Amino acid sequence: MIKIYRDERGENKARIIDLGEVRVISMDVFAEGVAPPQGAEVVEIASRYKVYIAKEDAPGGRIEYVLYDNGSTRQLISVRYIGVLNADEALAYLAEAARRISNIR
Repeated sequence: MIKIYRDERGENKARIIDLGEVRVISMDVFAEGVAPPQGAEVVEIASRYKVYIAKEDAPGGRIEYVLYDNGSTRQLISVRYIGVLNADEALAYLAEAARRISNIR
């Protein structure tokens, strides 16, 4: 079952896929100027664009960061949690992880 999680203003904050014991929760970020973490996998698109995917361990699962680079601007576009935390715990962890990697205050 896929759900859209909305914040207190009613704006879409995340997508939640509940697979029973495991949840996949993806949150949009759109923070510019973020450097890819060491060890990030890179996919080149048309020799012009790059998409970086970095993974790290998280409580009860893992987090994936997705960064987009168009050659002049690099942007963290989403963070994703895959694991057993409930949606509220995972969303709080994702928000903190996004702040940490992008220096968002």
